[in-house]
Amino acid sequence: MVGTTETDDKAVATGQHPERHDGSLAAQFAARPEATDGPRAPYRGNAGSWVAVSLIIVGFALGAVALPVHSLILWIATGLVLIAGGVLALSSRIMEQAH
Repeated sequence: MVGTTETDDKAVATGQHPERHDGSLAAQFAARPEATDGPRAPYRGNAGSWVAVSLIIVGFALGAVALPVHSLILWIATGLVLIAGGVLALSSRIMEQAH
């Protein structure tokens, strides 16, 4: 390649992207490969993560209703829904998904 130097080769080998000196669009995309990854979905994560978060939200809502009503049944349901949401969140590896 014309204009490629030894430092550019080392940068590519270490995972760094060499700077391109020409202003062409192809050179700009070559310098930023994340720009060519394709369209990104606005919502990331798997279905298990979304269900887990939904269960946790429902659990907190049940707890908010159970508190002023003084209903033992609602407190038990709150605990079960929160535990189910937590288990599902851990099994779907929700904390490993970057947004």
